[in-house]
Amino acid sequence: MRYRRKPDEAAKECADDEDAQLDFVHDGLTYRLADEHEASERTGVTHLVHAWHMQGHHTTEVVLPSADMMRNAQVAQAVQWYLAYTRPLALTLQEMFKVSWPEYYQKYRAAFEAGVWVEDDPGPWLGRAIVWKLQVLPHRDGLDGGPTAIFPLGHFTGGECYLPDLHIKLQYRPGDVLIFLSGDLYHGVGDWKPISGISTQGITPGRVGNVFFTPADSLHALKDKPPRWSKRTAGGALPSSR
Repeated sequence: MRYRRKPDEAAKECADDEDAQLDFVHDGLTYRLADEHEASERTGVTHLVHAWHMQGHHTTEVVLPSADMMRNAQVAQAVQWYLAYTRPLALTLQEMFKVSWPEYYQKYRAAFEAGVWVEDDPGPWLGRAIVWKLQVLPHRDGLDGGPTAIFPLGHFTGGECYLPDLHIKLQYRPGDVLIFLSGDLYHGVGDWKPISGISTQGITPGRVGNVFFTPADSLHALKDKPPRWSKRTAGGALPSSR
């Protein structure tokens, strides 16, 4: 993703400079090198899931925390801090979910209690996806087990939410929350553009999508399991430690 370091006037001066770096294409993606007027950063998706089946592996037995939860010691610390820091946000979403989808809430809550890995997360969703500065095309999340909560953060223009099956477009700005059956309804985000400038906390502009979800396979694997079952059995691989 590219964003402006300085106002557009400065960027125009850079564009008019004969020595300015030009875009280049690699594997179908267009890149521009950073300079004094523009900067580039990585984009991607991080999955923080307490208990799910290893992606890309043929197994239906053991549920494990996602690799993004515990990639190394520093990451494990950062994830724990993040889940603790965002606890008030998660509790607010929890109350919204409890009121709007009470039966699903009870099912999700039971699965979360059985599969929780980092105790600072209040649940009831087993997973979070952080979509960092990506455009989001229409899609369904066919592996989700029920209602998903989504909301955007950041500094950007555009980014409306489209629900093609319902023929509607919704305002979708920071502070707006949707809780819906993401595995049944196609949904996408309109094109967005980062605004100029960097926040006082050093955060670059752009759109950050947040998705709170529970995989259907995890719901099935954790059904009727006691609290902390995943921790005490290594996800079902070992006898219970208690």
